[in-house]
Amino acid sequence: MAERPPPPFALCDAPCRLRERLYGEAMARPPRRPGSRRFGALVLAALLAVGLVALVVVVDRPGEDEPATMPTASLPWPSGVWAGGEFGVERVTEFAVWRGTRVDAVTMYPAYETWDELAESEWHASVYNDFEGLLVYGLPLLPKSGGSLPDVAAGRHDDVWTAVAGHLVSNDRGGSYVRVGLEANGEWFPWGSDADGAEDFRNAFRHVVGVMRTTAPDLRFVFDITCGHPLNGSDGRLDALTRLYPGDDVVDVVGCDAYDSYSTRVRSPEDWPDLARPRSAPGLLDVVEFARAHGKQFAVPEWGLTKSSADGGGDNAVFIEQMHDFFVEHQADLAFENYFNEPEGYLRSSVFAPVQNPRAAEAYARLWGSPSTASPDAGPGSEAG
Repeated sequence: MAERPPPPFALCDAPCRLRERLYGEAMARPPRRPGSRRFGALVLAALLAVGLVALVVVVDRPGEDEPATMPTASLPWPSGVWAGGEFGVERVTEFAVWRGTRVDAVTMYPAYETWDELAESEWHASVYNDFEGLLVYGLPLLPKSGGSLPDVAAGRHDDVWTAVAGHLVSNDRGGSYVRVGLEANGEWFPWGSDADGAEDFRNAFRHVVGVMRTTAPDLRFVFDITCGHPLNGSDGRLDALTRLYPGDDVVDVVGCDAYDSYSTRVRSPEDWPDLARPRSAPGLLDVVEFARAHGKQFAVPEWGLTKSSADGGGDNAVFIEQMHDFFVEHQADLAFENYFNEPEGYLRSSVFAPVQNPRAAEAYARLWGSPSTASPDAGPGSEAG
């Protein structure tokens, strides 16, 4: 990593703990059941020492016998969320009610400590059985316990991919988007590739798609990278896209994850090129152009704020506004985008329940909401970011 620019969100120490938790221990626990949260009126007084104004949060939530109803108003493009806090349709619906427009997609990941755990992680699909939108499923190519991409390409774990495809079909998710080997250029994952492993990654990706199509022919497969991170061991700025891309015949959507952190922070509109076209790695505009050149749509499966103590922009409304403008401009080619609303301390990107980033929350609710959207602070909880 020497002489490289500072890595994007997913590679630093705190984000590595994020990935470990989200794609490991957190995914292994069963979902909390609806109605387990307490709703009420909360008052948050920000510390006078930092000069913040006290915020009053008024909560008006339906009771357990009056579940929230998904709004009918929608955005011009498919817009989704990792809702954080709890898994399930109720949480996603509450997020939609808060912002004032329907949620079209949810992002989810299986547990993957071992091959067996990856094959048996069915509840990560079934927990959204009552959700009418799209499931965006992040599929690890290797478990944390070990394995190799050449073994995957040779078919030594085909029972795992057949099982995952079967779980999706049995839960009426046969048309899901599957992010095979998500964040392909991220060495923080067991399958993450550098230049020397590019061929192994491509071969493994291709083989897994072939196996899953046998069981679930309507699945749509996503190749995605992390924006702002180079393909280590290679000097080409776009090599994370060009050298890892597994082929038009096995890819339906090209994407990248984008976080407001490190070299891709957007503190002002003048910083936008640092995320759109980073100096040493692919960015959002590069992905759009690459997808178009290959006759594909593009996606941003994860995007969001990063807490300032992890070299992120913290409560950064400019980042939200710039991402919105980007989606508006390129909506004709956009398959989906999912805001990563995670309240846990290793990220603190939450704009909803709790409102950890009030300025960003206001911007998000204003830009993603309908004209009748209520105050962005009207969620089950709020706290200073």
